[in-house]
Formats: sequence, structure tokens, C-alpha cells
Amino acid sequence: MQIADILAYLRQENIPFTFRGNECDTVDGFSSLAHYKCGSMTWVKKAENLPQDADLSQIRLAIVSEDVEGNFANTITSPLSRRAFFGVLEHFYAPADTAPAIGANTYLSPQVKLGKNVRIGHNCSLDGEITIGDNAVIGSNVTMVNRVVIGENTEIRSGVVIGHDDSISYTEDEHHNKIPIRHFGGVWIGRNVMIGENSTVCRGTLDDTYIGDGVRLDALTQISHNCRFEKNSVAVGGCRFFGSVTVEEGAYLVGALVRNQLRIGKDAFVGMGSVVTKNVENHQTVVGNPARPFVKKEG
Repeated sequence: MQIADILAYLRQENIPFTFRGNECDTVDGFSSLAHYKCGSMTWVKKAENLPQDADLSQIRLAIVSEDVEGNFANTITSPLSRRAFFGVLEHFYAPADTAPAIGANTYLSPQVKLGKNVRIGHNCSLDGEITIGDNAVIGSNVTMVNRVVIGENTEIRSGVVIGHDDSISYTEDEHHNKIPIRHFGGVWIGRNVMIGENSTVCRGTLDDTYIGDGVRLDALTQISHNCRFEKNSVAVGGCRFFGSVTVEEGAYLVGALVRNQLRIGKDAFVGMGSVVTKNVENHQTVVGNPARPFVKKEG
């Protein structure tokens, strides 16, 4: 493949870049920087990742961040180098999907409505008023029950469970016997969402549990009843959210445990393993158990 083809793709996707080299040169596949294969293209995220004393001119094509300089044979420099590199891989090298539209042993109740080009894996159970938008991908061993709406281009990975009542919602009688509270809400999931393997999303008690457009939930995430995730928020590393938590737009949480009825502010950052017991303000960084505002020490 000629480098000119890669540059044409980046222009088509409106990815900003500058190029130095020969557009007519060809690349033979891709490789990591640590295990570079002669003639291929690679990605350099940081200058310190460059091997010491390496002959960089032997790298046929490097897609690099703006702070990376090197005597590469051909260089594409972009402020979105990660997006550029993996976009090229997806566009030119992703294998064709030959799986059936609906996998073996998958059950769809009569109320299920599927959009165009929806793909559903093996051994799934979709049982309820479930609507799935165009181009959505549902992995294998996924369970959805009750009322669920999933937007277009969303991916639900294998083992996810969506729509059950929250098992810890109950009242007590005079003898402290636990009486379950039936839930009447549903789950609303927007467009371009990704929910990772073996995650759980409970339905709302009265209103829907809400996951907005562009949200990313890593594997083993627990979402309890009535939670609300605004667009482009991210939870990685097996976060747990108790009932009625609101995560504002652009917030980012890493392996956190969040108490019920709290708010995580817009563009806030919650550090690894934090236990959040109070609201987190917009743009604030908190860490620790209990989570407190992070103050960088001088020196």
C-alpha cells in the first residue's frame, strides 16, 4: 500500500496532520515500535519511547505525536496521532466480519425490535420491550430483560447483563424482613456507547437508568438503579456505582467505588481505587479512601 493512500484516508476523516517524506513509498503492514518489522508503519506516542541508538531512518513510516522528532524515512505528525494510527489500521487491515447476524442459541422475544445491520452473538437472551438501533453489536452470552433501548453504533460486549431490578432495593417490615421493591423503569443507552465484558446495568426504579451518547464503561462495571451517565463520560477498571449516581459530561473514573446519590462533576477525574463519599465538583481531581481533592506537592 502506498503512503499516498494513507494520507488520502486521513484527509477524508478530517484528521489534522503534516507529512514529510515520499508519498509514493509503500508500507508492508504495521508493527509496534518495540518489535518493529522492516518496511511497516508504526506509532510513536512519546519521544522517550524511541529506542536509544536506533537507526530511525530504517522505519518506513512513523505516525507520531507533535512533540516527537526523529530521522524517519517518512513521518506523519498529528495532534491526534493515536486516532490516526488506529484509524488507519481499522480502515485498511480490519478482517471482514463473516459471523451470522444472529448467533446460535440466541433467543429474541416477540417484542424485540432490531435496526439495520444489528449483529447479535451466540447464547444471548433478549426478553422484553427491547429496541436496538442500526449497526449495534451485541456480543455473546448477553442478557437483556424488561425495557431496554440501545442507540445506533453501540457495542455491548460478551457477558453483559442489562435491565434486571437492582437486587439490593428493598423495604423492611417490623421484624426487619427484607421486602423487594419492584422496579418499573427501564434502561436507556445512547449512540456510540461501549459497555465492556461482564458488566451489569440495572433498570431504574421509576425513571430509566440513563447512559448517554459516547459513554465508555470498561469490563466488570456495576451500574445500579437510577444512575445517569452524561455523554462522553468514562469508567475504567471495574468501577461500581450505587443507586442514583450522576456522572456529568466528560468525567473520567478509574477503579472507583461511588456512594449512592452523588454527583461526579463535568470533566472531573477520580483516581485509581478511590472511594467517593461526597460530590466531586466540575474539573476537580480526587483520589484516596475516602476520596479527597488532589493537591500536587511542590518539589
